Amino acid sequence: MLKPIGKAPRFKDKSIGISTRLHAGFDRSQRADSHRAADSLSARQWLAEGTPIADVLTMLEVRRRFEFSPYFARAYAIEIAWPVWEEIRTTNQSPIAHRKEPAYAVA
Repeated sequence: MLKPIGKAPRFKDKSIGISTRLHAGFDRSQRADSHRAADSLSARQWLAEGTPIADVLTMLEVRRRFEFSPYFARAYAIEIAWPVWEEIRTTNQSPIAHRKEPAYAVA
């Protein structure tokens, strides 16, 4: 004989519960710092691989398009990508040879 159907078992969606608890544990500044660090690492990786700076700026803007207005998303992207780009550009330059000019050089 079949058992009558009773109440359905209560399953909690653990993924939703975990993500809300994780987000609740961080305050807003910690989340902003973690986003900034992740964006900086991504920009560093992309630029080190030779990706054009315009593409890196676009990637950073698109990542934060729902958090900021378009103007502030562009400013944020420049704020993140510019120092990384300068660092990579200066480390990839060949050193300038400081040679002493000959004493009787003809100009």
